[in-house]
Amino acid sequence: MWGEPYERAGREMADYRVETTRNGYRDWIARNERGAEVRMAAADDESAQPSFTPVELLLAAMGGCSGMVLDRTARAVDHDDLAITIESVSTPEDEGRIGRIRVTYELDIPADANNGKAAEVFARGVRLTHEQFCTVSRTVEHGARVEAILPDGSVGFEG
Repeated sequence: MWGEPYERAGREMADYRVETTRNGYRDWIARNERGAEVRMAAADDESAQPSFTPVELLLAAMGGCSGMVLDRTARAVDHDDLAITIESVSTPEDEGRIGRIRVTYELDIPADANNGKAAEVFARGVRLTHEQFCTVSRTVEHGARVEAILPDGSVGFEG
């Protein structure tokens, strides 16, 4: 619970922490230390709406991370009207995974903006977002080790 150290018996400190608690059958609330909450539930459960599915939150995290990085990497281009749409667009070989994610950036960049260089600057910002700076996108692209810690402190899964 909050207030407990991020570190557990010989494990390194966590960079981020979100607690997820059960609200009901297939209905969960995720909270961070700053008091933000988001509800997660099955899309087909009418009684648990409005909510996000866990996959929708993954996609939302990519969009939010990409947008925040672009605020830095493409700051020379006015992008107040930028919309980022993230979609899972294919079925993977195994059912428990997303096969491909499409990130679409929608922005009207006038041809004469910044002496015609605005589109180039924005494209560079998008490239840097995914190549270097968006932690979420880079983690999805390259994978991360996952370990599941059981209530007794033992490792129930590593992969």
